[in-house]
Amino acid sequence: MKRTVIGILAHVDAGKTTAIESMLYLSGAIRSAGRVDHGNTVLDYDGQERDHGITIYSKETHFTWKDTEIYVIDTPGHVDFSAEMERVLQVLDIAIVLISGTDGVQSHTETIWKCLEHYDVPCILFVNKMDICRVSEEEHLAALKKLSPAVTAFGREDTAEQLATISEEALEAYLETESVPLEMVQDAFVTRNVFPCLFGSALKMDGMKELMDLIADLTFERVWPEEFGARVYKISVDESGTRLTHMKITGGELKAKQKLSETEKADQLRLYSGSSFVSLEKAEAGMICTVKGLSESSAGQGLGFEENAEVPLLSACLEYRLIVPEGADILLLGRVCRQLAEEDPMLEIESDTIAKTIRVRIMGDMQMEVLQKKIEDRCGIHVTFGTGSILYRETITEPVDGAGHFEPLRHYAEVHVRLEPLARGSGIEVISECPTDELSANWQRSILNALSSRHRGVLTGFPLTDVRIVLTAGKGHLKHTEGQDFRQAARRAVRQALMKGNSVVLEPYAAFTLYVPSASLSRALYDLDTREASVNVEEDGDRMKITGRGPLRTLMNYQKEVLAYTRGAGVFSSRPDGYEISSSQEARIEEVGYRWENDLRNPPGSVFCAHGAGYAVEWYEADELMHVQPYKEKKSTGSAQKTRYHVSEEEMKALIEGSSSNNRNTKKQYVSRRPVRADKPHVSKEAVLPPCLLIDGYNMIYAWEDLKELAREDITHAREKLTDRIFNYQGFTGEKIVLVFDGYKVRDNRGTTVNKGNMSVVYTRTDQTADMYIEELSYKLKGKYRVTVASSDGLIQNAAFAHAALRMSARELVGKIESVEALVQAG
Repeated sequence: MKRTVIGILAHVDAGKTTAIESMLYLSGAIRSAGRVDHGNTVLDYDGQERDHGITIYSKETHFTWKDTEIYVIDTPGHVDFSAEMERVLQVLDIAIVLISGTDGVQSHTETIWKCLEHYDVPCILFVNKMDICRVSEEEHLAALKKLSPAVTAFGREDTAEQLATISEEALEAYLETESVPLEMVQDAFVTRNVFPCLFGSALKMDGMKELMDLIADLTFERVWPEEFGARVYKISVDESGTRLTHMKITGGELKAKQKLSETEKADQLRLYSGSSFVSLEKAEAGMICTVKGLSESSAGQGLGFEENAEVPLLSACLEYRLIVPEGADILLLGRVCRQLAEEDPMLEIESDTIAKTIRVRIMGDMQMEVLQKKIEDRCGIHVTFGTGSILYRETITEPVDGAGHFEPLRHYAEVHVRLEPLARGSGIEVISECPTDELSANWQRSILNALSSRHRGVLTGFPLTDVRIVLTAGKGHLKHTEGQDFRQAARRAVRQALMKGNSVVLEPYAAFTLYVPSASLSRALYDLDTREASVNVEEDGDRMKITGRGPLRTLMNYQKEVLAYTRGAGVFSSRPDGYEISSSQEARIEEVGYRWENDLRNPPGSVFCAHGAGYAVEWYEADELMHVQPYKEKKSTGSAQKTRYHVSEEEMKALIEGSSSNNRNTKKQYVSRRPVRADKPHVSKEAVLPPCLLIDGYNMIYAWEDLKELAREDITHAREKLTDRIFNYQGFTGEKIVLVFDGYKVRDNRGTTVNKGNMSVVYTRTDQTADMYIEELSYKLKGKYRVTVASSDGLIQNAAFAHAALRMSARELVGKIESVEALVQAG
C-alpha cells in the first residue's frame, strides 16, 4: 500500500479543521463530522484552541483512501505560530494549501508559499467556501497564478490541454491521445512544475472526494532506504507530563524498545489521531509516529542516516522580558520555560541568573497570550510581559581567526577557528579542516558540538548568524581533558575572533502590503519613504495597492497610523522577510547598550596555567601564549599555499587602532596594562594569589551522610553543625572561606553576612540563589584570590570555569575536611 504524509496549510479561518473532518468522515475514519463552532472536532481538542477558535499546535491524524495510507498533519494558520507550521514542512510529501474563497490570497498565504518554495514541497491548492463566495473561479485562478503561472485548475474539460504544456513529452502524448499520462503528471507535480487547483466547500463536502482522489493519484510507490532514518519535527508533553517526540520514518523501521543511541531508547511507539492514540510494535518508512522515552531529542533533529534540519526560514523578531510576581519561584519558572522552549524552539527563552531575568522571543500578541496561559497552567505563576524590543542579530564582513585556551588546574583544551561570512539567511555552519591525525575524531566531535551552539555577537549581544565556523586546529590532554573543557575553549575561540574581526549589526525586515484610497497615496508614499522602505505601486480597482519592504523597527504599529489618515479605509499587513545590515550601526549599538566586558557567561579571553594554578589572559594578549600555531589553507585562491596566523601584540594594537569597521568603538579598544617580554611567556601575578574557597552550603549538607539525615529533622541544626566543621577546617588551613546558604525562598529577606575571622557565612537575599551569589563573587574576586568553588551543582561549576576559578566537588571537600579532623584528633 502506498503511503504519503500531507500537511494542511492556510491562513486563519480558511477552513482547515473542517476540511480534515470531512476527509476523515468520507474515508470512514469517523462516524460523523464535527464542527469547529460546536467544539467537537477530532483535532481542535485543546482548551485554548477552542477558546480562540484557531489552531495553535500541529496535530496528526490518518485515514486510508484508494489503497493509500494518508497521514495528515494539521498546522496553525495564525501568523504568530508560523514557526510551528514551518517545522512540519520538512516531513511533508504533499502540502494542501487552503484558501478561503471569501478572503482570497492573504499576506500569510504568500508566507506559506515562500516556505513551500524554500523546502521544495509539492502542493495542491483548494479554494474553500465557494458556496458563500461572490468571486468566480476564474477570478480566483487569475489571482492564484500570481503565486505561480504553473497553477492549473483540475477536473475541467481543458485540464489535459493545460497539462500538455508541462513538457515536450506531455505535449506529444496529448497530440496523440488527447490526454497526459498519470506518470507524467506525477513527475511534474513532484518537481513543482504543476500546482493542481480545486474548488469546493469543505463544510458541505463539495469537492472533498475529488481532493482525496487527487492526493491518492499523485502519490506513487516509493522505494525507501533499508537503513533506519527519521526526522523529528515536534516535541510535546501529554496530559500526564510525558515528553513525546514526533517524527517521520524516512528509512528502514523503528521498533518499540529499540535503542537510538547509547543513552536513548524508544520506550513506546504511538500513532495519534487527535488526542487518542494506539500503540505500535513498529513504525515503517513513510509513517508518522510519536515516540515516548527520548529525553535528548529536539525539533529538526535527524536520526539514523538523516542529517539535522537546516536553519528555519522564519524567526521571531521581538524579544520580551517576563515580569514575575514578587515571591514567585524563579527556578521553577525557569524549568518550565526551558521545557516550553524544547516544545517550541522559536521561543528561544533565555534566563540570566545574575540579572534575575527571563527573556523570550515571540512572533506576536496571540503567541504571547498563549504562552502566558501555558506558564500559569504548568507552574501556577501568572507572568506579564515588558515592552517588546527588536531582536537584532550580528554577523561578520570578512574572514577572521580566533583561538581559545582553557587550562585551570587539572583541565586542558585549546581550540583554533576561522570565521567566514555567509549569505543572508544561512545561519551558522560548522565544519572541520583539522586532520584527524592532529586531533582525534572524538575530540573534534566534542568541539564541533560546542561550536554548533548559539553564539552572542560582541556589539549588541544578540545572536551571531550567517557565519561559517571552521575548526582549524586544537589540542587536548590524554589525562586532563574533558568534553566541557573543549566547550569552554571553543566558545572562547569564537568570541576572540569576533573581538578581532569586523562585526556588523543586522536588523529584521518586513515585507508589507498596503491598500489605501487614491486620495491618500501621497501621504502613504511619504510615510514609507521616511520609514526607509522600498515600494511598488499599482492600481487595484478604486484603491491603490502598495507593496514593499523595510526595517521592522520603522514599520511596527504603522497600521494605527494608516487607519487614522485614511479614516478606516486603509489596510496594512506585513510579514517577516529576513535580515539586512542596519543602515545606522552606531545608533543600534547605542540603543541596545550591550557591553561585552559585562557578559560574564561569554568571555573572549583565555585561561592558562602556571605554578599549579590557572590565570586569566585577555583576548588581545592570548595569541602569544597559545600552545598550537596552526596553518590554514587559502581556499579562495585555489592554491595549496599555507599561512601562519599568529598575531603579535604590536600587530594586534595596529589592527585595533587602524580599524575602520563598525566595531571600532570604546567598548573594544584596550591598551595592555601588563608588559609582555619577548623572551618568555608572560606569567600572571594570579599564579601566586592567596587561596579563597567558596562553598555551596546546602549542597555540602546533602553530600554529608550524617548532616543529610539531620537536615530531614532539623535543617537549622544541620546548618549550624556544617558551619562549625567548616570553621574548624578553616582554622587548620588558614585560607579565606565563604560559606553560602540559599535565602531566596525566604520572604522579604534582605540577606545577611556573618564574619568569623577569615571565614564569612552568607545567607542570600530573597530571589537570589547560592549559585547566583557564588557566580557574582567569583567574578569580583578574580585577580585578588585564587578562587576554588566547592559544589556538585553543575551550574555553579560552569560559572567557576567561566571565571577561571577552580572547582571541587562536595564529596571531595568532605574528604579533605574529614582528613583534617583525623589529623587533629591524632595529634
